[in-house]
Amino acid sequence: MIYDTIIIGGGAAGLLAGVECKRLGESFLIIERNPRVGKKLVITGKGRCNITTYNTNLDDLISKYQRNGKFLYGAFSRFTVEDTIKYFEEVLNIPLKVERGKRVFPKSNRAVDVIYALQNEIGENILPNTSVLKFNLNGNSISSVSTYKGDFQAKRYILATGGKSFPITGSNGDGYTLAKDIGHTIVKPKPALVPIICEEKWVKDLAGLSLKYVTISAYQEKKKVVSGFGEALFTHEGLSGPIVIDMSREVGDTLEKGNVSLSIDFKPAIPREELDQRLQTDLKSLAKKNLRTFLKGYLPSSLIPVFIELTKISPSTQSCDITKDQRETILNLLKDFRLTVKEIGTWDKAIVTSGGVSIKEIDPKSMKSKIVENLYFAGEIMDVYGPTGGYNLQICWSSAILAARDTHL
Repeated sequence: MIYDTIIIGGGAAGLLAGVECKRLGESFLIIERNPRVGKKLVITGKGRCNITTYNTNLDDLISKYQRNGKFLYGAFSRFTVEDTIKYFEEVLNIPLKVERGKRVFPKSNRAVDVIYALQNEIGENILPNTSVLKFNLNGNSISSVSTYKGDFQAKRYILATGGKSFPITGSNGDGYTLAKDIGHTIVKPKPALVPIICEEKWVKDLAGLSLKYVTISAYQEKKKVVSGFGEALFTHEGLSGPIVIDMSREVGDTLEKGNVSLSIDFKPAIPREELDQRLQTDLKSLAKKNLRTFLKGYLPSSLIPVFIELTKISPSTQSCDITKDQRETILNLLKDFRLTVKEIGTWDKAIVTSGGVSIKEIDPKSMKSKIVENLYFAGEIMDVYGPTGGYNLQICWSSAILAARDTHL
């Protein structure tokens, strides 16, 4: 049998491409190396599946992508965030809701419901437990794919194998080898959206502490590299949370050139001079309170012992006895709490991949290869990624739809 389309990879992009191929009346086959499809999709959004971001302004949406965002104009203008939401609700019958931070989730809060809906649409057109070994070329076209179960033929092929993030889900970079073997350039894959590991031993004492409404900036010497505002989380090894993992790849790249430190501003909404005045006022009004009690008005309780240790001020010191230099030390730590970056997390912690198939070799209007006549790309295998919050799944949905629809336009 010669299929209309063969899709390699049964993740988010591959599954939606399959759904759209079915809607278009195509014969298709999804070849998946795992026993089940959607293994990584099940764990997205902490098991709830953050389907997309409700960011409907195209320019603003594009600006959020850390790597090669402009490449996505073609995909996002042809299959928009609104189109995605409509598709999931009307085609896949998955009611959605918008939560804080414009994050879009299934109303059921169950990622497995998304998998079930996609599988139900696709039916039996999935070949699990099967790895594609190579593409067979006839000129500059793919004639078939070889697997241990034999060769399979199609008029066209969509490569949607994902990247190398979360290898436990089966993402091992096989797609890069397949693409490279037929002439595509692979930009070196690196883990992205990972926790940051710090040198300081005391971070383990803060593990589990969540920070809200803080600004974290990365510096190399005195130069600010990247900065973010929002939520963060202390881990046993360093820092995680949305603003930290969103800057992690840039921190990692900078770390390759030299030392990097992180600076936490616990009071970003208060200018330094204003915060100093507030400290002076509170030190007078709480004159008989010791330092530990005084700091409860400024910091989470679990952070105070570490904070005091770093000030080198006795925790029993009364507010009225705090000297000008000691107040300056407290102010500095409130506005510039430093940690030294040791490294960033590895592939087992990575949410997405930075790097992949060069976008210079992909038509942004169709996701079609510029090198191989009947090959398309969809999802994380391409050298483009965005922040947490549904941005990376939106790449999967839009690129999959464009790839599936191209021959029908």
